[in-house]
Amino acid sequence: MDDVAAATPRLVCASPAQFQGVLIEFAGRILGVLAYSAAAPADLAGFEAPYVWVRLPVLAEDACWYEVWVSSVPVTTGKKSGLSFASNGKLLFGSLVMDEADRSRIEQMAQAAYTAIFDVLDHTGYPELLRLWNYFPDINGSGCKMERYREFNVGRHNAFGSEGRPIGDGLVPAACALGTRQGPLVACFLAGRVRGVCLENPRQTTAYRYPEEYGPRSPTFSRGMLVGGVLLVSGTASIVGSRTMHPGDVLRQLDETLENLRLVISQARSGGFSGASAAGLCLNVYLRRAEDRTVVCGRIETEYAGAHVVYFQADVCRSDLLVEIEAFWMSHP
Repeated sequence: MDDVAAATPRLVCASPAQFQGVLIEFAGRILGVLAYSAAAPADLAGFEAPYVWVRLPVLAEDACWYEVWVSSVPVTTGKKSGLSFASNGKLLFGSLVMDEADRSRIEQMAQAAYTAIFDVLDHTGYPELLRLWNYFPDINGSGCKMERYREFNVGRHNAFGSEGRPIGDGLVPAACALGTRQGPLVACFLAGRVRGVCLENPRQTTAYRYPEEYGPRSPTFSRGMLVGGVLLVSGTASIVGSRTMHPGDVLRQLDETLENLRLVISQARSGGFSGASAAGLCLNVYLRRAEDRTVVCGRIETEYAGAHVVYFQADVCRSDLLVEIEAFWMSHP
């Protein structure tokens, strides 16, 4: 086994027309698939690797978008604690889907989801959580005691504590949390045998140290993660310090978001990241208002010409945020 290649995640983005070809090309080496679409995506009967439907509208001619995480070597698959996972000896990708019968229980669901994830990591021997994707409906709506996103953060934080997972510098994964209009809680994760390099942004308060005005428990994530020469950037928005900047103004929020993205990339370069070609860069742009796509698109695609950029309509984790961007950048596409 090529240890370096096996420990380096690779993302292949595909339209519906390209998807079957990707499945054929990487047969036996697929770690997991996220299918983004407002309508049900392709039904993969007998597919053993994690395959989840994220119920977000894709703001493009193709109404569906696939993110396929692939391995340089064959993978093995399994199921435990309600999760599906695939691993290649160095990396593990997993997914969990939890139906939400009671909208007032997102805190308990988040804690159960993360407890199950940690159980799988301990069972399989991939202790280092590198990246999380969280999607659930009505993220800015009222929960049992407070906003649902804040209740989600309480549940996530409690799972870290109950499972003996420390929260501190260099110890928490990159992550995002976006709101769908309907459907279950979807959590996907990437883990490894070896810890990645956590990244922060000097113009932003570390997320897990936010003041209590943003909830009784802070969001548990780092701003980015370096894994085997690959940069994983968390959901990035118009936040300076811990404050939302420019509520209601999508272009000024976009400027702040792009500056935050530049700074995380700069921190990655200081940590040894060598990515230069935008051909290896994938950007997911989440917009609260679909009509903002036109004005946002030109600015992003000028700055990152040649990158793979896809736009989704989603509720961002704060109700006053209109845009969020996450990134995956391969040094050698």
